Amino acid sequence: MAQPRGPAQPSAKLQQIRQDFQQIATMAGFLNSAFDLPQLRLFFTLYGRVAVADEAEGLAILPRLQAWCDRLGNQLREDSSSAILPPQVQIAAPQPHPSGEGWVVVATLSFASKVTENSYQRVRTAALAAYQQAATLRETGVAALD
Repeated sequence: MAQPRGPAQPSAKLQQIRQDFQQIATMAGFLNSAFDLPQLRLFFTLYGRVAVADEAEGLAILPRLQAWCDRLGNQLREDSSSAILPPQVQIAAPQPHPSGEGWVVVATLSFASKVTENSYQRVRTAALAAYQQAATLRETGVAALD
């Protein structure tokens, strides 16, 4: 008689892929993941943060930040050959910076995808480009919105 087996374990390569995506996500957000063998489910959160001088400037850049989010979402879909689902976007009202120096506006993009050992490269390339753009936005500010 055959011995009952436990749940299937993800391959070492699939576990390595998850670690790679987690490193990418630390640039400007975070990642939740789950193994759904033979796939890896990925749930990304990306933060686009812009520092501004005051609340009025923060309110004034909201349309440009929304347009940036829309472009980024379209780019994610195109670069991943639609393997990444359309992102959900939330933009918070301007908030005082915790240090008391200026204000900050934050856009949150949440998106999901599934990858396998053989199909992750497109998703990786798209996610890496998006997180790099968010890191650039945080570093360069309003100029990166154009």
